Amino acid sequence: MFTKDIDHSRKDDVVLENEKADDGNLVYSDAETEPDLHLRTYVAVASMFLLNYVQIIALTGTPVVLSSIAAAVNGTKTETWIPNSLSLVQAVFCPVIASASDVFQARKVILVVTCLTSFVGSAIAPGSHSLARIVSAQTLIGFGFAAVPLAYSVPSEILPRKWRAMTQALLNVAASLAAVSAPLIIGGLTSAYPQNGWRYFYWIQAGIWGLTAIGIFFGYTPPSRHTRLDHMSLLQKIGQLDLIGAFLLAAGLSLILFAVTSGGELYPWRSARIVATLVVGLVVFAGFFVYEWRGTATGILHHDLFKGGKNRGRTFVLCVFLIMMEGCLLFSYIIFYPVLTVDLYETDSFLLASRIVPFWIACGICTSIYGYTAVRLSSIRPGLAIGFLIFTAGIVGLATLEPNDSTSAIVFVALAGIGFAAPLILIITGVQLSTPHSLIATATAVTTSARAIAATTFTAIFSAALGDRLRVYIPQYVGDAVGRAGLPSTSIPAFIAAFTENDQNALRIVKGVTPSIIQAATMALKQADADGLRVVYIIAASFGAVACLACFFLGDLSMEMDYRVDAPVEELQAKRHERSKA
Repeated sequence: MFTKDIDHSRKDDVVLENEKADDGNLVYSDAETEPDLHLRTYVAVASMFLLNYVQIIALTGTPVVLSSIAAAVNGTKTETWIPNSLSLVQAVFCPVIASASDVFQARKVILVVTCLTSFVGSAIAPGSHSLARIVSAQTLIGFGFAAVPLAYSVPSEILPRKWRAMTQALLNVAASLAAVSAPLIIGGLTSAYPQNGWRYFYWIQAGIWGLTAIGIFFGYTPPSRHTRLDHMSLLQKIGQLDLIGAFLLAAGLSLILFAVTSGGELYPWRSARIVATLVVGLVVFAGFFVYEWRGTATGILHHDLFKGGKNRGRTFVLCVFLIMMEGCLLFSYIIFYPVLTVDLYETDSFLLASRIVPFWIACGICTSIYGYTAVRLSSIRPGLAIGFLIFTAGIVGLATLEPNDSTSAIVFVALAGIGFAAPLILIITGVQLSTPHSLIATATAVTTSARAIAATTFTAIFSAALGDRLRVYIPQYVGDAVGRAGLPSTSIPAFIAAFTENDQNALRIVKGVTPSIIQAATMALKQADADGLRVVYIIAASFGAVACLACFFLGDLSMEMDYRVDAPVEELQAKRHERSKA
């Protein structure tokens, strides 16, 4: 029921419940009184919980057995394109999807369609025998992952603003469950079926995407909402989407990513192909920012997001910066910790997965603590600073690992997981509280796109830095070790070539090879891998330290953390016991 005929002489005692906002949309505007939520709201939240689960299944499963997938599709040298294709789609299409959900007021339709697109991609992936097909499949799956802004925004706008940190924490529990189950599933399948295990994983993923689409279709039933663009035709509304900005962003990122991924691997860094691609990519990427600054005020980087002073515009900018730092730290773990584990400690796919899950278990346990603390303190600053500090400490620990530090690796991973439990949920909370509700999806999209840009960029940087080191360390370390073990100097070049390619037939004909020499080479290779991978975590930890300091410049959001509900899916009333107190 809607509040009418308010006695303004007693306005302090009136409990405002459901009202029509100026645009005619349903809102709950009583900032002081907790609303009474019903099954319809909780079912909608549950559908978003499932969406978060499958999105993280898609993100975290593939990297665990990336080398196996790359070998199966003959794409070992460019294997980072397999996970990066998903993140690139997110970076480019997040803002477009979020903007379309606002322009057309079609959150539900967009969510269902993107889930079905991911379902198709997951069904295409199992038949992949070429890099092009698996990357194409991952690209389609990326459209479901690109709906992340809506997965974060919908629960926040249908529940009280005061609970946003806790709401995001519960969504992160879903993500943690997915991040625990995905490595175990794909690792177990690949261990049992070395050639086709990862293909079965994609079929499982397809089933979950299909179930999610059905769950959202029946579970998320928002009332019709209106915007200032309702009077426009379909073509006019499409014209409101920032397609130019999306094109510039896609073109620039794709060119930059190709250059930094291929440089040193497929082509020399100084080759005209790499230099030209990188320069053009940087120019186009810079053109995106110029266009967003001077060419449009309502594009991907909507100018209203940057207004409002310390507690709004500046806080939003800092949150975007912090999510990029979080992406840097997270993807140093997601992409390269499995590589480290295989190279140094464990090659069995299932046991490899079991060494990954402590990070996500720690995250799942601690994320609700950070969310609850933010609600109680009405502040995201303390939790963010502590979380980034612990996360960075865990990454520093990974940078110190040696081939015999198997147990320490698990401890540092768990420590990093405790820290990771804070940044994502509190940054998203800060973004959504520091921007107008009319831009909540757009603001969340900019944030998740920034994270995806950081993820793809830093993954490429990490890969390039690691590749450069290993090309020097492996022949140097192995050559020195086998020389000390007694291999004739004339045999060392042939031995290194055969050993690094794991060519057993070639090894047998190398003069002077003995079991002790092979053992010495194996230990030297592990040390080279350890010293090479160290650079990834040194780079990541440096940015983590910067993030710790940046947290203290965030604004005060306590005034925004109240019981208002911006877009309820049902008519809400104040809880009776709260009403009686008033």
